[in-house]
Amino acid sequence: MVRWLFLVILGLLLNGTGLSLLGWAAHQKFVAHGQWFWAGTLALALCNAGICCVIGAKKP
Repeated sequence: MVRWLFLVILGLLLNGTGLSLLGWAAHQKFVAHGQWFWAGTLALALCNAGICCVIGAKKP
């Protein structure tokens, strides 16, 4: 039960962080013309890791 809860909470946190970073990277690309590539890449990795954690959690 503790492992399931840990993985679900971690997955939701990673997914939310990735989506927030994706929004920031999109802002950097279209408005400020800043450095957005690595932020977008990290956002993609965090979103995917979050989804994998949630899917990989097996409820007891």
